[in-house]
Amino acid sequence: MKIFYKYIFEKECLRIDQDDLLSAFEQNFNRSGCYHKMTRKENRLDLDNNILDFNYLYKMVNPWNLWYGIGDMNICITPNLSNESYLVKFSISILRSLVFHALSIIIFFVILMTNYTTGLFYFFILFNILAIAAYFSKYYRHQRFFNRTIKIGDLYKNQVGKSYDWESILKKKTNSEIEEIIKGNTHLPEIVIELAKKEIGNRNNSN
Repeated sequence: MKIFYKYIFEKECLRIDQDDLLSAFEQNFNRSGCYHKMTRKENRLDLDNNILDFNYLYKMVNPWNLWYGIGDMNICITPNLSNESYLVKFSISILRSLVFHALSIIIFFVILMTNYTTGLFYFFILFNILAIAAYFSKYYRHQRFFNRTIKIGDLYKNQVGKSYDWESILKKKTNSEIEEIIKGNTHLPEIVIELAKKEIGNRNNSN
């Protein structure tokens, strides 16, 4: 069912680990500047936007933030027992953003009617065009976020993994250097730490 005040994305997936996928969504939300409070459940991830929580106000007013003007969201993974597939559903409330733009248009229209000028009229038209463009732009960006997370998983891990050939780099490091990586003293991401553990394990097994 289409709901005008929500973006709803759905995708049927085969052979997925729903815990891993929910974790990937959780990590990608965190790293994309999402200011919502997340609650993890068995087969879903709920994201609540409390507009009265001023700890997140600085992100809420940033128009370049992917989640700017977004209300509550949720990711739900439903198994289909008939063919062992999963339906992944991403629901995003944009009601607050629509209300804000509607009020802005009404106020702008009232000002235009009481103080009409050609320049103000063209500015009103431009404002409406930008509002419509922002709506579809947000739709595309959220859809891309949804599809890439399903396809790739943790986007940050994937980016780091592609940036360098870490397996070859770790093979050239000494045991003490690898131990420092494993201890977390090098500020490298978790994916590199896991590769370091694998490398030290391979060395120990070969001795």
